[in-house]
Amino acid sequence: MKFKSLLLMITAGTTLGIGMTMSMPTTHAAGYQRVKTQWQSSPAYFQVKSQYKHKKVYMWNSKHTKRILQLNNYPNTNWHRNHTYTYKHNGKLSIYYGISGWTPKNDYTRKGIVWRGYLRPGYNTNYKAWNNLPLGNFSNNQEYVEYINESPSQKFSKKVLKLFPNTKLSWKLSYEWASFPVQTDSTTGIKSLPSFTDVIVLNSVNKYFDRAFYKNNVSDSQRLKLVKTALDKAGYGQTKRESLSDYQIGIFYYDKHHQEKVDEYPGIVLAKPIQK
Repeated sequence: MKFKSLLLMITAGTTLGIGMTMSMPTTHAAGYQRVKTQWQSSPAYFQVKSQYKHKKVYMWNSKHTKRILQLNNYPNTNWHRNHTYTYKHNGKLSIYYGISGWTPKNDYTRKGIVWRGYLRPGYNTNYKAWNNLPLGNFSNNQEYVEYINESPSQKFSKKVLKLFPNTKLSWKLSYEWASFPVQTDSTTGIKSLPSFTDVIVLNSVNKYFDRAFYKNNVSDSQRLKLVKTALDKAGYGQTKRESLSDYQIGIFYYDKHHQEKVDEYPGIVLAKPIQK
């Protein structure tokens, strides 16, 4: 009953916004008892908090008796939560995440537990080390802009965006285009997405972004020439492109074809944000 009462107090304190301090677990491993297990819940990916990046943050085995690895030695890794555990030690409760690491080379680290106070939700943002990330790996426009500018896999995307010098890059538009069908108004013919109107999708241009559709051995400069020619033929020459300051542009590109028969909505989309 005491344990149930304590859990109720913790839940109530979180719901009411009451500040409650949970002691950081000691590195002395003896006497840790797992008292609760929860399956994976959202959010799923985590990073080491900035205040702990230069300190020793250990992953332990499930019994909390052996150190498996030090997270700080894997600065470019995404940490995926599989479970959430409650441990009891010296009469106090501590929450741990069961995690495993995913590296830029698509390798996985060993699994173990880490005290949740060391971690914050989010993907690794060292985009100089990461390539060909799905759109779901970003949570805001700033992250996506940094990825396009820094990731080695996005050199072609940067060249395409220079063709639209006055059009703002939008992660939200890129994501909605990949996630929702474009709706067409039966009366006006205007195409829309949940947050955008006047949507323009140029399939004759976008086919050159798809490395499953078009040759993998075509260089970036050759591919860019094909895109530019297709834009011109579609009525989007330089003058027209420079006039699109009231539009935003979404873009998605893999510089290496993935295992799917077709890549995930590669290409560009233009649209005006809906004013709310």
